[in-house]
Amino acid sequence: MLKRLIIALILIVFSGQFVHANAWQVVGVQPKKQIINKDTLKEILTLQDTFLRQKRLITFTKNCVQGADSSQLVALQDTFDSYFLKYNLPNREIFSLFVKGVSYNKLRDYKSAETYLTRALQIAQKNSRNYLSFLMLSHLGFILTDKGDYIGAIYNYRLATIEVKKLKDNFKDNRREASLNINISDLFYKSGFYSQSLNYLDRAWKLLLNDSTSKRLLSSVIFYNKSENFFRMNKLDSLKEYYKRLNGSENENYKLFTYRKRVGYYITLLQHNYDLAITQIKDLQKSKDYVVSSLENQHLADAYYMSGQLDSAKHIIEKLLIADTENNHPEIKYHLYETLAWIAGKKGDYKTSSYNFMLALKQSQENNIRLTQVGNISSQIKIDETESLYQQKAEVYKRERLWLLFIVLIAALSIIAIGLFYRNVKQKRHYERLLFEAKKEELAFINSHEIRKHLTNILGMIDILKNSENRVEEYDQIESFLYQSASLLDESIKNISEKLNED
Repeated sequence: MLKRLIIALILIVFSGQFVHANAWQVVGVQPKKQIINKDTLKEILTLQDTFLRQKRLITFTKNCVQGADSSQLVALQDTFDSYFLKYNLPNREIFSLFVKGVSYNKLRDYKSAETYLTRALQIAQKNSRNYLSFLMLSHLGFILTDKGDYIGAIYNYRLATIEVKKLKDNFKDNRREASLNINISDLFYKSGFYSQSLNYLDRAWKLLLNDSTSKRLLSSVIFYNKSENFFRMNKLDSLKEYYKRLNGSENENYKLFTYRKRVGYYITLLQHNYDLAITQIKDLQKSKDYVVSSLENQHLADAYYMSGQLDSAKHIIEKLLIADTENNHPEIKYHLYETLAWIAGKKGDYKTSSYNFMLALKQSQENNIRLTQVGNISSQIKIDETESLYQQKAEVYKRERLWLLFIVLIAALSIIAIGLFYRNVKQKRHYERLLFEAKKEELAFINSHEIRKHLTNILGMIDILKNSENRVEEYDQIESFLYQSASLLDESIKNISEKLNED
């Protein structure tokens, strides 16, 4: 009896430890896998730069939600809320609603995800938070795309495009606009507008050309989305080219393994090697590292149908039509019903075939109505872009006009300055000429009246001495006069020299 009691107590202790371990896992703090790096979260929440803090926090929360199991999401939200409150995060209500929104999106509860993000958007718009408004709008567009509400998705993308144009910050980072273009391209891809989808992906890539960090993070998404378009367009060579680029070492993404493997079997399908494609898809559905979606079953059904395994294809398609998944949009249902119709026709069941064709036609009509509305809003985005381009050109014109006016003003002032300088030089030369004439007249007067007078006196006295009979006596008499005249002549010469040296 005592032995049994001891064993029972031991079992209770161990069961308590087991329950505690499970609870430990639920809050996302597993000994082997820590969903939230609290040191990183603390570092982000204490950043002084508002824009950088918001930018890093959005990325961090999304990564945490993506890395968490479904059972951990509630505890994850509670952890974020407690840290937001502890560090007094500005706009913490917006971020708390955002965490809830992306968590419900992971659970494919799109209605709840849309509700939380819409509330977050309303708060951001009320407080004029352009960056947060842009983020909420772009994520709403992404969620509504998964939900199948393409009208709501492209409308939110249009508003997000307007918001992103308002943003002016010190970071030369085009990642947000590139991400928005990628999301819009995904919408056009799912609508069947492959050329438009590729156009937006090209825009995204162009924005990242001078941003090596953002290019490294987003290149795999762009390459994968381009591969999806080329697969739908049946362009094998382009698909192979982007498969090579997707396998480059410069790519970084948590779904990179999935992207590479999926594009790998896309190539097999386009090469019409359906048996190999079936094997590849089945193996990937069993892989722990591969993120499986309804795409695998859709492509598996197509591979079965093309390889002649009609019952297997029908079985998968019927399961897809019954399942309430995010991929059961009209364009998907149209393809599924059409395939069922062809299968029934090959089996000789023309009544079922006709019925499925009718269902396919109904889905096609519904999809066409939706695509028309998408096209209308897409045209409005083009108008917005044209208007934005016009405003940019108008701003450039204003700046160029100001520069032109400035140049004209400088040119006018330069001409005036040159004119004044020329006038001053001309006046200076005129006055110098007058001064020269005055000096010339003065020197001519000195020369004719003073120098010639003293020189004449000297010459006269020399002539007297020359013709005198008693030169010694005559010299004694005129010596003083001769000296005086020579001295006066010397003074006159010095006077002329001084006047010539004057400015």
